[in-house]
Amino acid sequence: HLIRTWKVRVGDMVEIISGKDKGTQGEILQTDYRRNMVKVRGANLRRMKDKDGNDYQIEKKIHYSNVNLLDPVFKKPTRVDLRWTEDGQLFRVAKQSGTVIPFPDRSNLVADWSDYKPGPKDTPPEIAMEKSYNYKEDVQAMKILRQTMSKYNTDIQSC
Repeated sequence: HLIRTWKVRVGDMVEIISGKDKGTQGEILQTDYRRNMVKVRGANLRRMKDKDGNDYQIEKKIHYSNVNLLDPVFKKPTRVDLRWTEDGQLFRVAKQSGTVIPFPDRSNLVADWSDYKPGPKDTPPEIAMEKSYNYKEDVQAMKILRQTMSKYNTDIQSC
């Protein structure tokens, strides 16, 4: 089932609490909200080979329930309580120490498009926004098609 409100986000420091990498601490690199999985830096590593045969390691996903946020005071895994302020802002509170755990800064995740140069397969915005479908012509064509193809049309003699 889908988790309605996630307590961990990309950029949070977590510790793995079960599995072969139990005790490993790392940063969350990716979240998969549909499968309830997270990718943690340096945890659940798998060996892969590239085209040249060289070995390298990649992080595989871990289930959401196998990680806990790190308490900012004790630097140990803790359970987290979600609370709202009077103005509707969501914040997290560590159950062990009672300190507020701020959500990670997401400003570095926003792409900078100021120096973007269009490639050979990019469509210019003027052409992309051009109207290319005429609804009225299509409706008239469908009416004519229905009249000629209808099995109840008595005007057309069958062979």
